[in-house]
Amino acid sequence: MSVQLRHSVHLWPSAEQLHLLQAALLADDKAIRAFCDWRAGIDLDAELGYPVLRLLPLVYHNLLRLGAKDPLMGRLKGVYRRFWCENQQLFFDVLPLVQHLQQGGVDLLLLKGAPLALTYYGNYALRPMSDIDLAVRIGQLPKALALLREIGWDTGPDPSEDDLRYQHAIGCVRNLNQRLDVHFHISRDGLNAAADTWFWEDVETLDFQGVMVWQLAPTALLAHTILHGMRWNEETPIRWIPDALMILRQRGGDVDWQRLFAFADAQRLSQRLALGLGYLSEHFALELPEAVVGRLHNPLRRSWRERIENGVILSERGRWYEHPLTKQWVIFAEYCGLADTDSLLPFLNGYSHYLRYRWRLRGRLEILPTVLAGLWRRLV
Repeated sequence: MSVQLRHSVHLWPSAEQLHLLQAALLADDKAIRAFCDWRAGIDLDAELGYPVLRLLPLVYHNLLRLGAKDPLMGRLKGVYRRFWCENQQLFFDVLPLVQHLQQGGVDLLLLKGAPLALTYYGNYALRPMSDIDLAVRIGQLPKALALLREIGWDTGPDPSEDDLRYQHAIGCVRNLNQRLDVHFHISRDGLNAAADTWFWEDVETLDFQGVMVWQLAPTALLAHTILHGMRWNEETPIRWIPDALMILRQRGGDVDWQRLFAFADAQRLSQRLALGLGYLSEHFALELPEAVVGRLHNPLRRSWRERIENGVILSERGRWYEHPLTKQWVIFAEYCGLADTDSLLPFLNGYSHYLRYRWRLRGRLEILPTVLAGLWRRLV
């Protein structure tokens, strides 16, 4: 299955990044050859970029396992040790926060890097991260933010009703260099109660430094990982690839594929899920169940809203900002992902509320004057 897309720059890994991913993830001499190909194609004295740098500990770990004798192994070992130390420090800094929230009666669900490092990689160095992501139930968000403020975290202004409807997380900071994302919707691709319920129903316990918290179980974690990676970004998202492969290699037998695709279909995310799985199968020899392969080759018909949303999410974002009209198409595509109805009048009513929010207007009565003012500026 070919997963190439129009406008796929910064969606899929470059040739050099693919070589590095294969060096990190393949299980035989192909990994060593891929590393040699990567090294031959890059300038080692140039800036590698953080996405590439974060892969190097996993590359080192894999090459060491394969007995590689490369002159760069010493430098790779240094990167490995650096991220081992940084993650140890990060977890040490976050532990009091986790304890405080738990003692305050907040259900804590750790997301992304921390549970992956502890449960699937089994090594602090192999899953570098710059911050911690956690989720709380939306009804417990006020309590969670109040508890964070008690221990010195700046949580910003309390989220409005619109924020809770149209955003998925709050960025918090402390001492300028500590960052925390508090999710009240677990996924930015599911800002609705049905999606939140689906994720919260598929959790399991995690021992985080002696404190028992929640983590996503394999099915929900695989969905969260692939969908997070399947969107265009200025800095190509490649971390999702080893994360997804680690989930499938460690706990693939626990993935409920029927439940996974039912969720993707219900949330209009099936194309992006299929693209991610197809890429893993095509480039990393991922063996998928026959029924899943059938879904990849015979996808369900996508709704018009999914096609519009993916037309923006999966393509180069910058080109949409070259003209005022295409900028507004981005907002419309965003709302297509948020809307819960295809009925014309309810859809337009909801869209007017989203326009008000995105344009930062005081009310919907300001929409038409804002449009007319914009047209006037274009004409004079």
